Amino acid sequence: MTASFEKIDYALRPAKHTERRMLSEIFRRLWPFNAPNDYVYVGFGAISFMDFIVFHKVMGVKEMISIERETESIDRVTANRPFEITVDNRNSSQVLPDLKYEQPHIIWLDYDDPLSVPMLLDSAAVASRANSGSVLAISFQCQKAKELNESAADEGDPLNLFKDRFGRERVSDLVEEQDLHGWPFGKLGRQMLLREIDEAVAKRNVEADDADKVKFLKICEIEYQDGAKMTTIVGMFISDGDQGKFDSCKFVDIDFMPDDQSPIRIVVPKLTVREIRKLEQQLPIGVGSVLDIGSIPKSEAEAFAELYRYLPNFAVLES
Repeated sequence: MTASFEKIDYALRPAKHTERRMLSEIFRRLWPFNAPNDYVYVGFGAISFMDFIVFHKVMGVKEMISIERETESIDRVTANRPFEITVDNRNSSQVLPDLKYEQPHIIWLDYDDPLSVPMLLDSAAVASRANSGSVLAISFQCQKAKELNESAADEGDPLNLFKDRFGRERVSDLVEEQDLHGWPFGKLGRQMLLREIDEAVAKRNVEADDADKVKFLKICEIEYQDGAKMTTIVGMFISDGDQGKFDSCKFVDIDFMPDDQSPIRIVVPKLTVREIRKLEQQLPIGVGSVLDIGSIPKSEAEAFAELYRYLPNFAVLES
């Protein structure tokens, strides 16, 4: 199996970089539960460890665990480790049940592949154990379900293959083949993950004391495209007694959160350095003010103004 970092240059994904910075803004608001630097961060570092670098520098997270299933690349992965990060050379299905969940965790299962049954099982493994105050984010590729390619090769029915593979109890009768492509597939996958998490939480709550019962509250959903379409769902496990703490995090007040709770669509504008400087000089824009965009396309200027605090700063230097 080819490691994801051999197929993807993580340093050249501006929308992904924007998402990391947006997530760090969310995680910085966890103070009502725990200081952000007291959380254990668990993710898929690969060889770049980009999310680890951002979360360590922005939030001061000290205890970090990177899951790396590719044994053939483990020496290279370890050699590229930027900080004192524990690299666990096992599959996520083995690592996640073994985490010390009495500590608060931020877990980002940042998959590069389309939705699969193991991803659902990973989400359930966390939901069965995570304590109140822990955060779970899950990303997956939603360009199209892999069952579409497989069924085309066999001249089969992709929707039936999808239902058979995931279990018909997981897939609504209302799902159609068109839901296995693009943003509709992202929506379907997020719904399936939420149901898997909710079912795992319901099972653990049956035997739990009232104080230990939890629920999973969605914080946001994200969509973006660096080549393939990707989507992320972010949520938090909380007990009934911690509802006030969750409200105090004020996630809804973050500037990129939509009022209607629709998915956040990250659009990286295509602007020159001069155009960026022109817009930055006017930001943050006051109430009732209008941006002077000059010759800049309106859609690009609006996209920049919406996410400028989180967009990467890239420049090409030529002699």
